[in-house]
Amino acid sequence: MTLGYADFRALVEALQAHPEWRAELRRLVLTEELLELPTLVRELAEAQRRSEERITRLEEAVAALAEAQRRSEERITRLEEAVAALAEAQRRSEERIMRLEEAVAALAEAQRRSEERITRLEEAVAALAEAQRRTEQRVEELAEAQRRTEERVSALKTTVDKLQQTFGATLEEEAASVIEAVLRKKGFRLLAPAVNLAVNGEIDVLALFEDPQGQRVWAVIEVKARLSRSDVYAWVQRMRAPGWQQRLVEKGVEGSCYLYFYAIRVDVGALQLIDAEGVGLLKSDGEIIPPKKQLWISKQATHD
Repeated sequence: MTLGYADFRALVEALQAHPEWRAELRRLVLTEELLELPTLVRELAEAQRRSEERITRLEEAVAALAEAQRRSEERITRLEEAVAALAEAQRRSEERIMRLEEAVAALAEAQRRSEERITRLEEAVAALAEAQRRTEQRVEELAEAQRRTEERVSALKTTVDKLQQTFGATLEEEAASVIEAVLRKKGFRLLAPAVNLAVNGEIDVLALFEDPQGQRVWAVIEVKARLSRSDVYAWVQRMRAPGWQQRLVEKGVEGSCYLYFYAIRVDVGALQLIDAEGVGLLKSDGEIIPPKKQLWISKQATHD
């Protein structure tokens, strides 16, 4: 039976109207392999999709591995640098340890020398302690000797003081005797015995006479074993001082005064100043230099 175009169009339209017929038609027209082809294509497409997903995942994994590798290499690089730094630090540490060992050895040697010096110092200290003990013993002996010496010196000083007092008193007595003899030869009459007078500084000999004209005259004498220029100057200035004269007036010494020095030995300078000041000089054999002028002492003069 032959189908025309109209029949074909009617068939197409019928297939379009009944889709289920198309499946039956394909089963009748196509082979089993062709029928399975769409399924296979779909399966291949699904497999391809899965393969692409796996490839994508593999690419991502590879990229992650590459990144991990890069980070690993960076970490390895840092580790290598750290290891190199540690190696350098280890080298420096070994050098420092070597220097420390040398320093410790030097300190040990210094300690040994110090111990030797300490030993010598201990021996020296022991020797000094023994010397100190002997010195203290010697000092005690010297202190005892000093005490005995001081006792002897004190006794000698007491003896010397007594001798000086005796000698001074003897000189003053000699000066009193000499001035009485000298002034009697000049016509003076002794009105009162010679005395010592304490007026904030002692007058060694003070005697009151009456001169040939009947005037009262005082003889004032400074007694020295050895007379120096400074002695002369100091005594003359004191006798002329208003304050000193005021004290003499208060003690009853007023009027005309002859000033004398009595000495055993007289310096040349003292002789020159005695002559310049116009005072007199007595020695055991009499008047050596007569006074050239008198000193007048009165209440009025002390207030001027």
